[in-house]
Amino acid sequence: MYGTLTLGVLSQSRQRLSRVPLSQSKPILRSFHLSTFRQTANSNGTQEAVHLLNWDEFFRLRKQRRLWERLASLPCAMLGLGAGAAVFATLPVNPQQTFMGLDPLLLFGGSSLFCGLLGFVIGPSVGRAWYRIASREMAKELDKKEVEFFKHVKANRSDPAFSSASNPLPDFYGEKINSLQAYRQWLRKQRNHERKGTFRLGSKK
Repeated sequence: MYGTLTLGVLSQSRQRLSRVPLSQSKPILRSFHLSTFRQTANSNGTQEAVHLLNWDEFFRLRKQRRLWERLASLPCAMLGLGAGAAVFATLPVNPQQTFMGLDPLLLFGGSSLFCGLLGFVIGPSVGRAWYRIASREMAKELDKKEVEFFKHVKANRSDPAFSSASNPLPDFYGEKINSLQAYRQWLRKQRNHERKGTFRLGSKK
């Protein structure tokens, strides 16, 4: 009788499971350390996907943004040079008069070159603005990850007090770090800088 009761309970449970549609079953989610999309609910109750950057993607996007900044420098320099030349070409020039002891043509030419140099300097800022417009969501996530990155740099860099002519501080702001491998090398350089600086201070005592 006990066996019959057990078989009856198993058959009823199988019938209940067979009546549950697949759409109502809860999927088993597996978390990864790679980048994923996390569902978050906003104030209106709708859900939106938030892209979570890992460090590999952060360095890749950082390189991409720097490429945009460098590519924007050349057209901005040409634009500044052309605008400066166009403005100074319209000014009246008297070859017999000098300005602060300089020939006017030489002065206008140097001023045009200065406008081109100014455009080259402003170019990276323009390129970064273009990058933000082209990919707004990724730019926001990149900024958040960059804040976290600089926190790591600030917490792990060596003390500048250990610096000397023979022991300069390597990459204080971590600008040369472009991958996880480069970050590990940067950490080793910071520790070597601390060790050499500590040994130098100890030898003076």
